[in-house]
Amino acid sequence: MANNDATGLDLRQVIERFPKDALLIRRLWMANQDFRIVCEDYALARRTLVTFESLADAHQKPDEVADYLSVVADLEAEIRALLGAAAQSTGDT
Repeated sequence: MANNDATGLDLRQVIERFPKDALLIRRLWMANQDFRIVCEDYALARRTLVTFESLADAHQKPDEVADYLSVVADLEAEIRALLGAAAQSTGDT
């Protein structure tokens, strides 16, 4: 598992993206290793995207930026699905 600083960052980024589900996100983070892994992957993909976008020659490498935009979107969809499944199973809809 990630260290405390990374853990907070990973969780914060997910909560910023899905603020209405903050409580459920915290519960899943504590109880579900698969959810934590997806959140960590999401945070890493977002950090990498920001890095690519900030490069001076980013406009010359649109494929790399597009790849990470796609990865971020896919991970957001996965997180959304996990949140939906968890909300349904606990009645938090």
